[in-house]
Amino acid sequence: MKSESVSRYAHIDGAKIHYTLSGSGAAVILLHGFAETSRMWIPILPSLREKFTVIAPDLPGIGNSSIPDRGIGMKTAAIQIHDLVRSLDITKARVVGHDIGLMVAYAYAALFPSEVERLVVMDAFLPGVEGWESIYNSPTFWHFRFNGSTPEALVKGRESIYFSYFWNDLAADRNRSIPKSDRKAYLAAYSRPGRMRAAWEYFVS
Repeated sequence: MKSESVSRYAHIDGAKIHYTLSGSGAAVILLHGFAETSRMWIPILPSLREKFTVIAPDLPGIGNSSIPDRGIGMKTAAIQIHDLVRSLDITKARVVGHDIGLMVAYAYAALFPSEVERLVVMDAFLPGVEGWESIYNSPTFWHFRFNGSTPEALVKGRESIYFSYFWNDLAADRNRSIPKSDRKAYLAAYSRPGRMRAAWEYFVS
């Protein structure tokens, strides 16, 4: 069993996907949300890798994964994550998605149903499932339409203010939300050139 997570890169369809791999046993794929990277899963990795082979990628365009030349979308990301998993000789997996990772996980299960043993989707709505329109149109989720050159210019250099909305205002308890060390890492990841724009593409794809 891999007692520690190993950081790796895979070259998939012209893109470089960063992921961590640990543990042994049945495979579990962990897909992170917006304003986060695969780093978000670190607290639960020790428990999971006791029983599972855990694959935690940075979604395409986010974290240490490259920005794909062919654009970003839920379906495209799902296919690239699937290709990553198959490159590890894994043919079946449990797929877990949080926030925008939920939508990628759902697309993964829809595209490759015979290869998904379990699906866990949490902390976001699913387009196409009854009731999603009212959530999408709620003022709380204004950020789903916050993309383009003008919003990008407004957020540049103010990423901390922008992300504080998610980490503080939307948190059940802001004092027990994202640790300072994680906030610093996420801000560094999303402040890199083109990264905020790439992440926003998940909202419009």
